Amino acid sequence: MKTLTITVKPSPATPSKVTANSSDGYTFKTAIPLLDGARYWLNNGADPATSITTIWSYATSITTIWSSGPGHWSLRSTIGAAAKLDVSGSPPRFVFRSTAPADNTAQDADPCTQFGSQNSLL
Repeated sequence: MKTLTITVKPSPATPSKVTANSSDGYTFKTAIPLLDGARYWLNNGADPATSITTIWSYATSITTIWSSGPGHWSLRSTIGAAAKLDVSGSPPRFVFRSTAPADNTAQDADPCTQFGSQNSLL
């Protein structure tokens, strides 16, 4: 079965987020790349059973933080399972995502910006 990939690198302009690039060329900033990437692909017709993998890109200046290095996955799931999750609390933990947007005005908004701006794993 096909595996879709999110490649992640630090985003110096937004320290609590990363820049994520999907294997189909979509780029977005997020604090939860696996989950936001899964929602992106699900909203674009991907099979929920398709595997999704997050790969950290190599960053020489902060190698100890981005420890998986080039070509190593950090997180993986199926699109359907990851799209149902969110991150909440302190310390952060996975929770089931609520179905309604918090402000009810962004129902047609891009899920990566809508949900990624509310959460932080970093």
